[in-house]
Amino acid sequence: MVKPVKVFLFAGQSNMVGADAHPERIDRFPLFQGAGAPQPEVRYITLQLQNEGWGALRPLDAFGPELTFARLVKKYDNSPLAIIKSAIGGTNAVYDWNPDAPENGQKLYPRTLQLVREALAALEKQNTRYQLEAVIWHQGENDMLDRKVNTAYAANLRKIIQRLRTDLQLPKLKWFLGEVSEKGIWGMDNRANLAVLRAQQDQLLASDPLLRWVPTSHLAFDVMDSGQPHYHFGTQGQLQLGEAFGAAYLKEIGKLPKPKERKFAKGLPIAKKQRVRLFILGGERNMEGEDAFASELPAALAQPQSQIVFRYVLGGGFQSSRDWEPLGPVSDLGNFGPELSLGAQLRKTLPASDGIALLKFTHSGAQGLDWLPQGTPESRRNLYPKFLAFVRAAHDDLTRQGYAPTWEGVFWHPGENDTYFYARSYAAWLKALITQLRQDLGQPTLPWFVSEQHPKAIWKNMAALNASLRELAQTDKQLVVVKTDHLPHQRVHFGTQGTILLGEALAQAYLTTPTRP
Repeated sequence: MVKPVKVFLFAGQSNMVGADAHPERIDRFPLFQGAGAPQPEVRYITLQLQNEGWGALRPLDAFGPELTFARLVKKYDNSPLAIIKSAIGGTNAVYDWNPDAPENGQKLYPRTLQLVREALAALEKQNTRYQLEAVIWHQGENDMLDRKVNTAYAANLRKIIQRLRTDLQLPKLKWFLGEVSEKGIWGMDNRANLAVLRAQQDQLLASDPLLRWVPTSHLAFDVMDSGQPHYHFGTQGQLQLGEAFGAAYLKEIGKLPKPKERKFAKGLPIAKKQRVRLFILGGERNMEGEDAFASELPAALAQPQSQIVFRYVLGGGFQSSRDWEPLGPVSDLGNFGPELSLGAQLRKTLPASDGIALLKFTHSGAQGLDWLPQGTPESRRNLYPKFLAFVRAAHDDLTRQGYAPTWEGVFWHPGENDTYFYARSYAAWLKALITQLRQDLGQPTLPWFVSEQHPKAIWKNMAALNASLRELAQTDKQLVVVKTDHLPHQRVHFGTQGTILLGEALAQAYLTTPTRP
């Protein structure tokens, strides 16, 4: 028997529309080459082209998460798919999506309900069996900015969800709620408002067991030509967003593949009681490895480096190692950071009898405020307690296994997300982090190797940020500022070649520092 068509409703505002996502740029991203091709086996209808009826899934002038959602779901679930999309930028839940359709709104609820009913009726007319599987929702940016209504977001969205379930006679219809990214302007310049929205969403999630949360702050997010954080995910971010929704759905139906097992099969490749040099890597976008693609690595770095042990937390906790692994590319997004070339350079130079352990803790969506030991009012975003617990646990585990770990240094790439709004505050925040980590680890002279922002990057106020780092180094003999202006750099990030060379530059800074441990 032919399986019923699984129908998904994609709804929301500009980041569901796909604003600033350009179809002609899709093939620039190795993991997504070919993702812009039409998918004739996936039915597609949109609010804007409602009169045309069902057609093939394809990018229009822009595209949202529907392209890669369908591509990923098809890979692991052989059910036929159909997508109904109703999304308009700048819309809010309180008026525009309100089921009561007030006059000061865009009446998107009744328009969407009509779209869904007509689309499903067309399937019935074709004698096509179907099931409305889920709603994929990304919305809330405009609600959070209005302090008169943002504390009512949970009630407003609950009203939409309940009414749609009632009107479609689907009381168990699931909703997948996409996070409003902390990495865009929403989280960088509107921290308090975004915190209100998240609290409202958490309230809703706790009250409705049919809702599913989809994190997005670890995904790519565009940057304006002015250096300001963008309003939209952009091309690469939309491609990743679709896969994030797709992975959440596949997990829900039990078809998401298990993560690849990377841990050492027969214990660590280090003799017991041997010294293990522990290195910490931390920071944001470039340290995480945005726009550095593992598929472009030379063979020597693409393979696991089995003589270097590695633990990591990426995206502030979105992806984490479960045990010690050989150093290698691990990101689910297909990226890598400077750790690969840094580790290779250290292993080539340091005594073979010494073990090397790299501990990477990064969050590409963080700001300097999020690393402050004292935390911020947006406590959900506080990273320091997790960061400290992570590095301590790694050290303690090596000790427990009979090794002799020594803290060797911290490699840090600072502040891309702070350059526009907080460049002149960053050095003070970094000083607080350095001071507290040294104290908490009992290492008052722990060296820090901090790489500068590249002058060719699009970020704003980089000269001021770099100057403040150099001033900080004048007051801290164990802080080394690593220049990067000689390295290749793309529009926003170092890219593949630049990231490889950044790792080598950081390693060289450690190896040539007279006071290193």
